Amino acid sequence: MLGQQLVNGITLGSTYALIAIGYTLVLGVLKKLNIAHGELFMAGAFMGIWAAQIGAPLPVSLAVAFFSAGLIAVILERTCFYPLRNASFLSPMLSTIAFGILLQNLATQFFGSDPSRFPDTGVSFQLHLGGVTISAIHLLILATAFGLMIGIDLLVNRTRWGIAVRATSDDPETAAQQGMHPSRVTMTTFFVSGALAGVSGALTTLVYSQVNPHIGIRQGLIGMVAMVIGGLGNLRGAMIGGLAIGMIEILNDAYFSAGYRDLVIFSIFFAFLIFKPEGLFPVEQNRA
Repeated sequence: MLGQQLVNGITLGSTYALIAIGYTLVLGVLKKLNIAHGELFMAGAFMGIWAAQIGAPLPVSLAVAFFSAGLIAVILERTCFYPLRNASFLSPMLSTIAFGILLQNLATQFFGSDPSRFPDTGVSFQLHLGGVTISAIHLLILATAFGLMIGIDLLVNRTRWGIAVRATSDDPETAAQQGMHPSRVTMTTFFVSGALAGVSGALTTLVYSQVNPHIGIRQGLIGMVAMVIGGLGNLRGAMIGGLAIGMIEILNDAYFSAGYRDLVIFSIFFAFLIFKPEGLFPVEQNRA
């Protein structure tokens, strides 16, 4: 029983980690918070469902979720952040709230307000390891999420783009003088951030939940909790924070009551904000 819950927790936590990484990328580059990040999760979920409903194979549906949410994130950056790049912290944050409400209303108009979920994938393969059962969908989620996490970590730490991201974060003017084009770096960062949220939405909806136009509110908050727990600006910390939240949520549902889920998670969030706001892995000590 415990082994099964641990597998379920890691699977759910891996999707939360993708949301938290997206938050962290934007916070690391712009030092500003994208409140509409949860709505990118929602948009990716709906686009993945739409692609599956018109007959696209599952990998194509996930790709549609990935790229569509990424493109929406670029639009968000161009409309909410770029025109207000010299404004205070509050102005772009408020504009992203408006953008998120716009996405919620568009989703309601196009997809309706009733909950939706992925059509049956027709995959019934299951792997039995002792008392633990792992389905093909669980394996797909784990492989996709961990593959993306490893890929992002390598991209940020081993490539010229990663160097440009860190340089833009530290000093945009110096980065521009070195030919790194901070505006392009920012757009690319938003694309990656939104794409991760979008594919997380599709993966989550595959097995764990139905999606409605307002699901992004909670998922965005969960991603924020994971980011704070891991350490603001720390990609690897965000991954660990997401996995931890998924584990806590599943164990709570299994051994206590689902009614306490949000109480437990947001109590932990509140405790971190008060007693350890730098998170488990402060970026100054372990920068991703």
